[in-house]
Amino acid sequence: MKTIFGDSLSTRLLETQTTQALIRYAALNKMTHAGMPQSYKVA
Repeated sequence: MKTIFGDSLSTRLLETQTTQALIRYAALNKMTHAGMPQSYKVA
């Protein structure tokens, strides 16, 4: 998380920091999901 987005938030208010962190985690989850291979069962 820190490597991609940095180690600090750019907002001052706690409410906006929470929103910014949630957006960062959502983006990180999308990037992680996009990089995962498609797997399927081989019979």
